[in-house]
Amino acid sequence: MKFVKFFLEKFVKFFLEKFSSEVDALTDVGVVRKPYPLVGSQTLSRSPLTKTVSNQHAKQYHSKRVFKVIILGDAGVGKTCLSFRFCNGRFPAQTEATIGVDFRERSVIIDSELIRIQLWDTAGQERYRHSIVSHYYRNVNAVVFVYDITCPSSFRSLSSWIGECHKYSVSANNDTPHILIGNKCDLKCEDRVKTDLAQMFADQNDMALFETSALVDSEADHVESIFMTLVHKLQQSKPMHVQSDAERAQKEERLLLKADEAAKLAEEQGWCC
Repeated sequence: MKFVKFFLEKFVKFFLEKFSSEVDALTDVGVVRKPYPLVGSQTLSRSPLTKTVSNQHAKQYHSKRVFKVIILGDAGVGKTCLSFRFCNGRFPAQTEATIGVDFRERSVIIDSELIRIQLWDTAGQERYRHSIVSHYYRNVNAVVFVYDITCPSSFRSLSSWIGECHKYSVSANNDTPHILIGNKCDLKCEDRVKTDLAQMFADQNDMALFETSALVDSEADHVESIFMTLVHKLQQSKPMHVQSDAERAQKEERLLLKADEAAKLAEEQGWCC
């Protein structure tokens, strides 16, 4: 198991360093430069003009905008489960620690416009992050900070995650929409993070606070609303890069070819058994 993790870490590092330009091409959207009001609970409602579209139906749209949203937080807080719930509509059948980058995408239609949301989730453990972190922060359009309500240490770590954003030129301010999610609100725990304390931290860092659960099906609409509220804020932003289907297809094809080349080279260099 340790060997598999070592190989995956090496492969991700090699792939991102060698072909980062191709990865950037898929998210070449620029940083939003428009101030946004905080996301309030009163806006948490699903728009009748918003719907999810399949890849097949997405082809009928001649242009689309792509938004890159990164999810930050300690290992085990539920970052992957939240992104899975939003993109797949359910809790994952199996959960494992993220090694490298976990990438998901969902397409939605807002006001007759096709919007692609790319959710990037990296390993919360430092040993899996150091080799890919600089690539992770490129061309970011929004940031989601996550902590575990039942784990105070994950809440205390939020300051370091915000500091990392600043370090890699992703300002946690109104230029880049950002929210704070307290996950696992369904669990009972005496040593849980108090809502008023979390709200104070959110106010100090100019973020909206949401408490939810990626696990409980009754919270599914709430998770949906949290992310869709963020998407609506991004959808209103201008200017943004608009990709045609042909452009995206070409870039995705090049990226897949590069991935195959990286896998072959990794095997030649003895990274796998």
